[in-house]
Amino acid sequence: MIKLIVSDMDGTLLDEDMEISQANISAIKRVQSQGIHFAIATGRDFPLAYPLLEENGIKCPLIAQNGAQYFDENGTNKYNRGLEKSTVRKMLSLFSGYEDLHEELMTNKGIYSDNKDKRLEMLAMMIYDMNPDTSYEEALEKAAEFADKLQINFVDDYQEIINDDSAIILKVSVHSSKGREVLDPLKEELHREIPILAITASSKRNLEINHEAAQKGIAVSQLAKQLGLKSDEVMTIGDNLNDISMLEWAEYSVAVANAEPEAKQAARFETSSNRQNGVAEAISRVLSGKLYTD
Repeated sequence: MIKLIVSDMDGTLLDEDMEISQANISAIKRVQSQGIHFAIATGRDFPLAYPLLEENGIKCPLIAQNGAQYFDENGTNKYNRGLEKSTVRKMLSLFSGYEDLHEELMTNKGIYSDNKDKRLEMLAMMIYDMNPDTSYEEALEKAAEFADKLQINFVDDYQEIINDDSAIILKVSVHSSKGREVLDPLKEELHREIPILAITASSKRNLEINHEAAQKGIAVSQLAKQLGLKSDEVMTIGDNLNDISMLEWAEYSVAVANAEPEAKQAARFETSSNRQNGVAEAISRVLSGKLYTD
């Protein structure tokens, strides 16, 4: 019997407009009313994830930054798992050897970027890749609207935040408009030069780099343990590479129809796409007792 459901946000719970559909909202509230726990595991930071849940009346635990942070249902931060500052310096040095890269630092003090134009391009590319029916021009317009909601700290030099002893660098995100052509060689070099990293992705054009202990699968397993649950009592739902660890851990792992091939391979079952309320469909199966079968 499923007693905990954990869903990713972008590309999974959220639709093409980066909103939570009414069908998904209703399904989440319904499952919670039945005494089944619900939680979010996202690559987003707290300021970008929590308000979206709050404005839709969803109160639940939040695993943020791919597992680098955990917040309880009241939004209280329970732990942070950051990268060593020396590791971040070494990464930035490696990045300098590649063209067409834009990196950002995700910290406990917010997101830091050193280029406004690249940040907008990165966001537009993500929207474009997640929504095949959208033109790049439309994605750029949506990105400009969405960018206003983001609390980005623009700096000339990342050393400012790296040298801040009170700052915890939770994740480093790297974007390239050329996608895997640039990012695959970079990923190989990172694994070779700094093996103590968890490297995933949330789109075709980015890498998300965390401390090796900051992974969704680890965070979900710890949440389950806290609730006294085993992997066969947990359902995870996702769409991308940063979801693989939690899809592999849970007995009932579900990929949305629009998921990347690697995520589908890691999951045991499949639901409808994020545009077709795939999360609501998976939850309905739990509530009706018609769980997926191999």
